[in-house]
Amino acid sequence: MINGEFYSTTTIYGYVKKEAVLVSYKSLMAILNSKLCWWYLMNTGTVLANGYFRYKPNYINPFPFPIITKEASETLNKLVNEIYTSRQNKANSNVPQLEKKIDFIVYKLYNLTLEEIELINNK
Repeated sequence: MINGEFYSTTTIYGYVKKEAVLVSYKSLMAILNSKLCWWYLMNTGTVLANGYFRYKPNYINPFPFPIITKEASETLNKLVNEIYTSRQNKANSNVPQLEKKIDFIVYKLYNLTLEEIELINNK
């Protein structure tokens, strides 16, 4: 439990950012849920039964976070909010398009080439 706000009855891993980190949780969440991060985990993590992946800190810790511009952070926050609202309203039809927009921003933050983007998208 952290400040009385979080509680779990099982083993989970979470992230609490340092106060000095000015990037929002939503921007971090967008990056951690991007195709790029998933591709990274699939190529560095452990596959469990039925194709599930182990998502432990020692697998994600080496994942480098880019410098996130204010503009990119604001756009990522907006897109995460739109996805959340769509899911709350059970209007999921536009979620894949919003996720693609997030992926594109993430690719730009990491300065990926077209070939690298194709590799990730064609996993």
